[in-house]
Amino acid sequence: MIDTITFDLWNTLLSNKPQDNQKYGIKRVEEISKILRQNGQKINPDHLVDAYHKGFEKCKETWKRNLDLSTEEQLKIMFDLLNEEKLKNIPQKLVHQLVEVFVSPILRDPPDLIDGAEEILIQLKKKGYKVGLICNTGRTPGRTIRVLLERLGMTKYFDVTTFSDELKIRKPDPRIFLHTLSQLKSQPQSSAHVGDLIDVDVWGAKNVGMVSVHFNPDLIPCDDIGPDFAIGQLKELSWIFGDLK
Repeated sequence: MIDTITFDLWNTLLSNKPQDNQKYGIKRVEEISKILRQNGQKINPDHLVDAYHKGFEKCKETWKRNLDLSTEEQLKIMFDLLNEEKLKNIPQKLVHQLVEVFVSPILRDPPDLIDGAEEILIQLKKKGYKVGLICNTGRTPGRTIRVLLERLGMTKYFDVTTFSDELKIRKPDPRIFLHTLSQLKSQPQSSAHVGDLIDVDVWGAKNVGMVSVHFNPDLIPCDDIGPDFAIGQLKELSWIFGDLK
């Protein structure tokens, strides 16, 4: 019997469009450049943009190993790529300012909820399921996502929220699933995970013995790793888990 359901965040409950990432990136670079100028450290804007994008590729090398980085570590990678002597010993107070402008764009211009996200969470909580969130973070850390979820009125639906930058482990590593289930006091065989990525969410859930649900609104073929269930709309979860409980 399934008593626990965990969710992925990006493109499962919250939209994460390429154009959103682009506009957040532009804002981050603008604000970082502004703060550096205010502190007497003028950096060529084109070089800063280049370092931002190359830094993202460097971060992905770590993420591919199912490990994660803090925002401060991501900024260090970016500044190391600039190879500017004056950026090698930035005062901690300035680092704090840079971190804050790096993480804040999403709060000023929040993404959209996926259609039906809040409604399905309300239904599942009413049915008595324990509900968790397991999120691989990218440029936006868990602490900022918590603020975002609070502002969207979503925090109350989750019994546990797990973010990869805080645990330093990313899906599909089994430890992030097992950590979350431990916090929920749940067992894998009585739990299900819902997510949009086959190699991250579906494989990760199946690998620890959870029921896997592929959120697949675009009907992407998944021959290699078949989920236990596939849905095109989140409302379909009420039918699946109504049968399972």
